[in-house]
Amino acid sequence: MKLFKLMEDVKFTSNLPLEKINEIEIKDIAYNSRNCQEGFIFVALVGETVDGHRFVKNAYDNGARVFLLQKGMEADKNVMGLAKDAVKIFVDNTRISLSRISHNFFNKPSESLKIVGVTGTKGKTTITNYIATVLNEAGINTGVIGTNGTFFNGTYEVTANTTPESYELHRIFRKMLDNGVKCVSMEVSSGGIMQNRVEDVDFDVAIFSNLSPDHIGPKEHPTFEHYMKCKARLFKMAKHGIINVDDQYAKDIISEATCNIETFAIENKANLTADNIRYSKEIDSLGVSFDCNTNDEKFPCFICSPGTFSIYNALAVIAVCRYLGVKREVMVDALKTAKVSGRVEVLPILPYATVVVDYAHNGVSLENILQTLKNYDHERLICLFGSVGGRTEIRRKELGDVAARECDMAILTADNPDFEDPMNVINDIAQSFENSSCEVIKIADREEAIKYAVRNAKEGDMIVFAGKGHEKYQLINGEKVPFDEISIAKEEAKKVLEERLLLV
Repeated sequence: MKLFKLMEDVKFTSNLPLEKINEIEIKDIAYNSRNCQEGFIFVALVGETVDGHRFVKNAYDNGARVFLLQKGMEADKNVMGLAKDAVKIFVDNTRISLSRISHNFFNKPSESLKIVGVTGTKGKTTITNYIATVLNEAGINTGVIGTNGTFFNGTYEVTANTTPESYELHRIFRKMLDNGVKCVSMEVSSGGIMQNRVEDVDFDVAIFSNLSPDHIGPKEHPTFEHYMKCKARLFKMAKHGIINVDDQYAKDIISEATCNIETFAIENKANLTADNIRYSKEIDSLGVSFDCNTNDEKFPCFICSPGTFSIYNALAVIAVCRYLGVKREVMVDALKTAKVSGRVEVLPILPYATVVVDYAHNGVSLENILQTLKNYDHERLICLFGSVGGRTEIRRKELGDVAARECDMAILTADNPDFEDPMNVINDIAQSFENSSCEVIKIADREEAIKYAVRNAKEGDMIVFAGKGHEKYQLINGEKVPFDEISIAKEEAKKVLEERLLLV
């Protein structure tokens, strides 16, 4: 693609005259200097801790001769040190410009796709995957982009972030479009919005699930209001908004929206509501039934995931599927079997106890899952969890406070300790249990903790492995070490059941 066409709709200045810029051919875009080759344009992104302008010389050495730089960096020694054949293009914000040139480079693929963006503190992964399940069942080829990765047409690709960098997003959109995908269901994180990753995505639908304090800190959002404003921006980008009006911050999201708004709720008046809620428990699932009420009909629904939050997720899915014209019968049937790996996933490994794996890794999400499970018959409620190393101690206290209040037993262990000693994190969490009746077990090695939980399970126990969910690694000393807690639990359960048979 010609450089001038690549820079369409981008305001810039350059050390080359316009006619010269039009002659330059760009083979690809790179924002990591190590990925640069001859014919690439290198985009110097300014991050919280790393400034891409430090790596322009590396990009040059790897073959790049065109550089997208931020205004104000003209006198930077790295920029000044580039050879005379370097083409320097200056823009106000390289992140915003990366989004636009990626959109251009891949020939604006999101404009030819139905894009559904889901934002909120909890529920994004479940909702996006449920949408894809239902739409694919309805014959609408749908891909997913989110925390669990990218899925379409039976292919899978790992994503570094819940919402990938803008270049990766548009690359994925193009790949999906070229392979027959018609719709994309994607998670839109507040960080993705804040860092302009979705600036040029043509959203057809935006969904708001809920909001609670999260991702607030030195390298994330400075305040809760900033976090909320980032979420609300999605509803200025979409054509149609679907919002949970039972959430206390729904009115703030709606006040910022410029798109059409449709609502769903359980407690308040809305376009879609649910009532007549019933809980069911099977060896391989914890489900919930309800009646869905719309402005023109009422129909029964079932979803094999527990609790009120599952109903909210289902209502969001129903709303978007109705908007896209999916038949009610197809939608209801597909929801019955919709599941997401690591999200309230029941492991049918012990006939006498219920084992659940969930991604809950903050106080709000842990409280949600534990209170939900209390609606189902059980003896002891046991939670195995930890907290990420090198992060704020506030989250550790929140997790500990919830478990101390809700559980009969807490098994404290490692969860991505990184460079921190897991016992430091465990001891921080343990402070919450000082005046609690909840029994506390400390096992720093997560594999040993899982084996302990399985081996010591009793009749009627409800056991939750919280924090890892779909993740297949432990972050230790800066490295992602392979770790599959579901496989560990299954293997240990198999041994326990075999040992029991020998005793009979």
